[in-house]
Amino acid sequence: MQTKIEKLRLEIGKLEQQLEKDHFRGIVDKAKVEQNFNRLKRMRKELKELEEQQGK
Repeated sequence: MQTKIEKLRLEIGKLEQQLEKDHFRGIVDKAKVEQNFNRLKRMRKELKELEEQQGK
């Protein structure tokens, strides 16, 4: 279980960095940005659920 949480944290960090880079470079492929943002929200939600499960 711990490895899945660590993997999710790593993926979230990479995705956040990519979104930040795209923003600062002025990339405005709205569909790509929206897709990545939605993926990020989904991953954060999954991470939160896993952490709550582990805390019980």
